[in-house]
Amino acid sequence: MGKDKDKREDKKDSKGKREKEDNPNEISSQPSESLLFSVASEDPEDSDKKEKKIGKKSGKKKMAKWQKGLILTILIFVVLAVAISQLTGKTPPTMVTTGTVEITDIEQVATIKGVVKGTDSANIYSSSTYRIADILVKEGDKVSHGQILATLDAQDLMDKYAQALITVEQTAREYENSEVLYEAGAISKSDYLKAKDAYASAQLAANAYNLKEATNVTSPIAGTVTRVNASIGKIAGGSGNSDPLFVVENLDKLQMKVGISEFEIRNIKEGQKVIIAAEVLGDRKVSGVVAGMSPTGEKKDATSAEMVIPVTIAVDEGTEGLISGITAKATILIDSREKVLTVPVDAILENPETGETYVFKVDDKGILIKKPVKIGLEGNLAVEILQEGIKKDDRLKAGDRIVLAPTLMMTEGMKVVDTNVTGGAFSFGGKAATSAGSSAASGDE
Repeated sequence: MGKDKDKREDKKDSKGKREKEDNPNEISSQPSESLLFSVASEDPEDSDKKEKKIGKKSGKKKMAKWQKGLILTILIFVVLAVAISQLTGKTPPTMVTTGTVEITDIEQVATIKGVVKGTDSANIYSSSTYRIADILVKEGDKVSHGQILATLDAQDLMDKYAQALITVEQTAREYENSEVLYEAGAISKSDYLKAKDAYASAQLAANAYNLKEATNVTSPIAGTVTRVNASIGKIAGGSGNSDPLFVVENLDKLQMKVGISEFEIRNIKEGQKVIIAAEVLGDRKVSGVVAGMSPTGEKKDATSAEMVIPVTIAVDEGTEGLISGITAKATILIDSREKVLTVPVDAILENPETGETYVFKVDDKGILIKKPVKIGLEGNLAVEILQEGIKKDDRLKAGDRIVLAPTLMMTEGMKVVDTNVTGGAFSFGGKAATSAGSSAASGDE
């Protein structure tokens, strides 16, 4: 019997060994001596460091108070809505923001930025290889047509011209003498003509020296000097001179060159009024007029496929403070209406399948009523509503509340809550419940 017991124990031990071999990853429920020794021998300072590291990691993920408040507000709202829904058996109404139908003035405008320039402008260069000796004007000076702006150091040219004048004098005397001798029969006709031709050639050579042009830089137009890039000692017509020596503009008459989009150009016409604003003017604005349009389009910029049409805007005279070269904003008045029925732009909804345009009116009970509309003049913030062809019962009137930013999911008869009227409260089942979000968001933990 003792032998049988020993055999059973041996089988049990061998079975346990096989289970361990089959499950090498199984962790024993009894701690090993080495594990106990490792835990017992761990340095307390290392434990503190680990706790600090864990604390830092958890600190990074810690929510801000306002985030907790926001989440709490949302949870309160959802729980409250669900609770009321269960009590009443109804779905919470849709929250909407409304605008008002108004009778007001409306304008359709096109706004574009451009650079202010003079009506006449000249970039002045020189082809001369002589150096600049003196500069006679400065930026802001007014100049006349042909006025000298700079003189050039052309002494060798002056010497050649002086020599040409001496030659003219010599050939003139020879011509006069030959004429006397020819009349007296002392020389032949060919000698006389030879002296005459020499004198004419000398005159042509001297006249070829256009000293004013060759030794000076002049203005081709009357106006104001707006840029002086010339410097004394610099070669006037040097190959490295990419900038003009001088820029002269007629600042008595300013203009703007703007590019109007190909999608808007159909609304632009010559003679339309323009209001111009610029930082340099402060709160003051100046007026202008559309003076001309190019017959052809051009690319908006090198990287864009959009085409624009160059339009010239003439700035009215007597506009003090506006400076050439600055960027200004031009607002072109396309059309206007006075005292017409209007709704906010974002109140209009269009059915993508039928093209029908309509708005949703909100009645006193918070029920949506679909109202078909016809659009007239379109402004930046409001659109004109035309009543012609609309049934009398479907017509809007001043003071009606209409949904802003409606969606295609909205339908007539739907119950909504106007946040403009309730001030953030939502109505449900004939009762109103106000969210406590503001107090929750600002409360302490």
